[in-house]
Amino acid sequence: MRGPSGALLLATGTLAILLGAILGQQILLARTASDATSAGMMASVAEDLAQMPEVWSATEGGDELPSGPTAAGPVPEPARAVAAAPAASPISLFTRIPKPALPAGPRRVGIQAGHWLTEQAPPELWRLLTQTGTSWNGQTEVEINLDIAKRIKAVLEPKGIVVDVLPTTIPPGYVADAFVALHGDGDGTGANSGFKMAFSSRRTPFEADLLETIKGEYGKATGLSYDAARIGRSMLVYYAMSWQRNKYATAPHTPSVILEMGYVSNDNDRELMTERADVVAGAIASGILQFLAEHPRDKLFGQDLLVPAIPQFAPPPRPPGG
Repeated sequence: MRGPSGALLLATGTLAILLGAILGQQILLARTASDATSAGMMASVAEDLAQMPEVWSATEGGDELPSGPTAAGPVPEPARAVAAAPAASPISLFTRIPKPALPAGPRRVGIQAGHWLTEQAPPELWRLLTQTGTSWNGQTEVEINLDIAKRIKAVLEPKGIVVDVLPTTIPPGYVADAFVALHGDGDGTGANSGFKMAFSSRRTPFEADLLETIKGEYGKATGLSYDAARIGRSMLVYYAMSWQRNKYATAPHTPSVILEMGYVSNDNDRELMTERADVVAGAIASGILQFLAEHPRDKLFGQDLLVPAIPQFAPPPRPPGG
């Protein structure tokens, strides 16, 4: 039960969030421990946000991300930020990201060949310098990633789509109609098989759609199983999609996913990615085409984005002597 003070706090909190969204400012909403767990309060604020025109509310997420089968299962519909706020959190902080200028010209897709040209990464990405990818029986992951990225480009460009084959270093604030980071996995034994996909939080409402269209086409064409149980934190917070942390990342309005195409360490998966690379590339291209057909530019870039904010982090310093 909530008394007069609780009702006042609710009204003030709702007004603060709405005012912040309208003015493009970050607004801090303090809550008592009891009100933080109030389902009525959360529902009321969520209802207020739902009435706001031209604002998308992105999925709540952040540093503390789940792992294992629960996190890796079917992707839910993106939840509204306030409605999904953890009950234990004492505060909520939101920020509004203005919509970008509607890109001109043909549709654009970014395909990142994972680990390609990592040695050229800027100081901000120094932690990646030792992450050169896996290899098995003379086949390197980076060679596989780059080959398939080029094949995807060859499929999409004749259809009038501009395709950027991107290295480790993503252009700062990269804007495209879709972005897919290609990787291959390795387990050191050759036992594991399958493909995995993920996207990060604080982004567009369309990441789940991009994931599902590629996932469906990829599984159907390749026959590989979806290795949901092994989707880890490194995929969920992938640097090239973490715009709030990294300068060299896709813009928050760019639908972005990461795809682990299979296990380079598994004979069957590796044969698929090397000897039947056209099948792999064709499946990914088909998923992208389906996504673009269902999501015109004015839908992708037509509204501001309302996201839960986190503190801005400075680039990690280089280790002594690094």
